[in-house]
Amino acid sequence: MPQLESRLIVVTDRHQTKGRPLLAVLQQVLAAGAPAIHLRERDLPIRDLLTLARELRAMTGPAHSRLIINDRIDAALVLDDAGVHLRSSSLPVAVARRLMGARRLLGVSAHSIHEVEQAEAEGADYVVLGPIYETPSKQRYGSPLGLAALEEACRRVRIPVLGIGGITAVRAREVRGVGAFGVAVIGAILGAPDCAAATRALIEAAS
Repeated sequence: MPQLESRLIVVTDRHQTKGRPLLAVLQQVLAAGAPAIHLRERDLPIRDLLTLARELRAMTGPAHSRLIINDRIDAALVLDDAGVHLRSSSLPVAVARRLMGARRLLGVSAHSIHEVEQAEAEGADYVVLGPIYETPSKQRYGSPLGLAALEEACRRVRIPVLGIGGITAVRAREVRGVGAFGVAVIGAILGAPDCAAATRALIEAAS
């Protein structure tokens, strides 16, 4: 069963980089540590996404960082060792696993304790649960779940659970304190004035 090594996942959104090129920002991130990179540019056509994924794979490989592609199993299969992260409304985990094989990392987004349990039962390798805190990027998923729900989810499953939504370095320590494996972030790193410093701070907080 594949394992998620890093306790920090950086989820990409080129619209949150304050005008800086996404790859330049991620180069700073990878120079500061080896978080997993979740490529989530959902509005890109598949050809552009695949070009970006190949460029990013050339960066994550030497940095010993895990590359995870959002939802697009076809794009992940073109790249050596790339994993896939499914939305809660994506293909069933069991179907994705058959397409990907047993050796590729497969993660799932969840927005409730039930969805976390379901993801484990269907064969996911890890789950990202949120939003834990209030955050503009996750408002469509409803009110924040809070630390109590995260703690309960972690108790109920054996696979790694990571918190997302409003995560800062201080909150990363809180998330880890209730039993989460780690955290996933977007704006806390991509929008930071010093992306490398923000990465180091979150890696330390999540360790």
